[in-house]
Amino acid sequence: MHIVVFTGGGFPLPETTENYWKSTSCPDYVVAADSGLCACEAYAEFWKEEYDFSPDVILGDMDSLPSAEKRLKKYPSEKIILHDPYKDYTDTELALEHAHSYAKRSKEHKFITLVGGNGGRLDHLLGILDLFATELRPSVWLCGSQAVWFSPEGSRFDVSGVSPKDPISIARVNGSSGSGGKINSSGLEWESGCFRNKGMPSISNRISKKNYKEGMPVKLSVIEGIFLLIFPVTALVSAVISGTA
Repeated sequence: MHIVVFTGGGFPLPETTENYWKSTSCPDYVVAADSGLCACEAYAEFWKEEYDFSPDVILGDMDSLPSAEKRLKKYPSEKIILHDPYKDYTDTELALEHAHSYAKRSKEHKFITLVGGNGGRLDHLLGILDLFATELRPSVWLCGSQAVWFSPEGSRFDVSGVSPKDPISIARVNGSSGSGGKINSSGLEWESGCFRNKGMPSISNRISKKNYKEGMPVKLSVIEGIFLLIFPVTALVSAVISGTA
């Protein structure tokens, strides 16, 4: 089951995500959190011939949704879940909690894509990154021009559709204080033997000139540990992620 959660903040333009939906699948269930409804509606309009991005549920305190009352009137009341703004949880957390609960009730393997949340407040950005270390984590976070893939031990990735100008970066789930783990790579300009032992293993790496010239993908395999792989949102990614069907 592919659940797509839209949240507030910067999001990739719908037209840049064509390869992403080819890499994953069409959405089965769509959640819009607060001003994430704006992104949801933009995707629904752009992809109306190929995919259905109409929201199945809209939730949050609606404190950042432009013209909230007028916009929400377009949707059935049973699709709307209002939350008190006096809370110590973000609308993103509430939306991801709803997504995980829905998948659990459906008793299906879940794949959750979070769209939005880029830029703006640093605390919100760090909050989303920290979610990858919790049970509320998304499978992939599409933010701005990049896609962040949750990559546990045993996962494998083939990445194509990138140029030497496109950054490919690798982070640890436990952030700059983390160490350990192991990733094997082929097709990068600086291969896994050069990766840092602490903090981010690789920042602004890129496809090797040889692989780009020959049309070969970058290959990454997580041998030990849990990582975040950061690719251009326009990349075509073939992934086998441990723990998902």
